[in-house]
Amino acid sequence: MKLPETYEKKMRRLLGEDYEEYLSSFNKKYGQTFRINPLKKAPAEFLRRLAASPVPWCEGGYYCEKEERLSLHPYYHGGVYYLQEPCAMAPASFLPVKPGDRVLDLCAAPGGKTTALAGKLGGRGVIVANDISISRCKALLKNMEMAGVRNGMILCESSEKLCRVFAGYFDSILVDAPCSGEGMFRKEPSMAERWSEEAVEEYSRIQKELLRQAACMVKPGGYLLYSTCTYSPEENEQVVETLLEEEGAFSLLELPLFSGVDEGHPEWSLSGREALKRCRRFWNHKVEGEGQFAALLQKTGGEEEKMADEEEEKAEKAFLPRRKKKKGERKAPEKKEERLPREMEAFLQDCGLPLQKQNLIQRIEERAFLLPDGLPSLEGLRVVRSGLYLGDCKKKRFEPSQALAQALCVSQYGNTVKLSAQDERVERYLRCETIEAPGEDGWVLVCVDDYPLGWGKRTGGVIKNKYAPGWRKQ
Repeated sequence: MKLPETYEKKMRRLLGEDYEEYLSSFNKKYGQTFRINPLKKAPAEFLRRLAASPVPWCEGGYYCEKEERLSLHPYYHGGVYYLQEPCAMAPASFLPVKPGDRVLDLCAAPGGKTTALAGKLGGRGVIVANDISISRCKALLKNMEMAGVRNGMILCESSEKLCRVFAGYFDSILVDAPCSGEGMFRKEPSMAERWSEEAVEEYSRIQKELLRQAACMVKPGGYLLYSTCTYSPEENEQVVETLLEEEGAFSLLELPLFSGVDEGHPEWSLSGREALKRCRRFWNHKVEGEGQFAALLQKTGGEEEKMADEEEEKAEKAFLPRRKKKKGERKAPEKKEERLPREMEAFLQDCGLPLQKQNLIQRIEERAFLLPDGLPSLEGLRVVRSGLYLGDCKKKRFEPSQALAQALCVSQYGNTVKLSAQDERVERYLRCETIEAPGEDGWVLVCVDDYPLGWGKRTGGVIKNKYAPGWRKQ
């Protein structure tokens, strides 16, 4: 691979005698890798068949030496696993998250790390996934729905606006920041062609600003995980160093050290802080994967409520001051709770979802959503998806969504069709074709083994396909 001359000089300086080994790694391959979805759980026999070996730093992450494309297996479409580069599994794995937490993935698309964090939550709490690019949010939405995430929100906003709304709100935040991508040159050679010292400097500026905003949104005692897929000290140790100097309420925590994984390098920072050794570097000539950097910080000190109030006040003054009510302006009337259509209530009860009416809202075009608990007002933010999309209320009927099908367990809905992974009807269904299966008429949940794929409408043994057209398998 042809590397930029300036980049070669830089890497020779950083790596010294390891530089030649680094160059030789561009010819090294490690096969496919995937991460099991904790919300679905793959059967043990499936893992044995793939002859998978574990990714050391990620529970549920595996290397696969089989030549078959894992994206073609029906289990992939059932959300049983997610295809992910092994070192990219580390940030979500390192971030402390427990069921019931409030979690933010600030730069979330395409959703690999978001779905991993959602798996840690186990359907409790809330996962807010944000990305500044609306086009990238489309892939994020599909991956979250395919994974069966019930308690997620997708936003498309700047970190400045988020800081005003979510000051001191989150237990854990992941900032997998945009970067120069030096660790991905082997996988995506075009990134090497676009590399420049000026780009590194600009990314470093953006990363520092993102971390400042994220720091505002972490509650006292909460965690902030910063990661990149680059080797540049200007984008790694020096970014973390800047946050530590500017925000006295944060400390750098030790991360696990695995074979081949390197510590952070204080000598590459501006201050030489020894604590920077607690960061972790994944070099693609030392581990089976691409380049990655990770640093875990914790917010400390002060009374929780006092600090949250101070952060909120600081965010409001810095970015989006609240609009003052004009003299004589009347308060907007409160919305009355609308009764849900009887057909919708009956269908959702049949699904066995733990629904409460106060969590349900009906949006434009008659769409119904299940919102996570404990959200602040999102007024003024660009919301891509507000919770779990349940389906559409059309006149006197309810049509369940693809997202709802993926979020269910096979045992939750009585009228199901369970097809084996080898059944040719699975492929036909994923291509949005009609299939045949005897049974009760009405809405039917089509499954591959124990994993829902989507809905169908059965009449006399013929199932009209209701699989999402945009998900159609080619």
